[in-house]
Amino acid sequence: MVTFDGNVGAVNPHEDAATRFDILIGAGDFNENSQPGPAFQFRDVNTTSDLHYAGQTPDALAAGQNVRVSAELGEYEATSCLLLLEPTETSFR
Repeated sequence: MVTFDGNVGAVNPHEDAATRFDILIGAGDFNENSQPGPAFQFRDVNTTSDLHYAGQTPDALAAGQNVRVSAELGEYEATSCLLLLEPTETSFR
């Protein structure tokens, strides 16, 4: 398991689903001009139940929000340079 301060870089629908999303997670605080560090992704998740929110949560998950992530490590995709994560707890900071 890994825990780190990160940010939501993008939230996109997973394939044709209306309630399933692919969420790009970057390391550290959100900065629209640069994104240092590795890129992570929660893939095919429901934002209501799969992110396991802790603490105060906003009405919606959106790009630009800073989060604290705890997750199980998944596979690394060399073609997309993404490390897939399975969220175990997500909180907003």
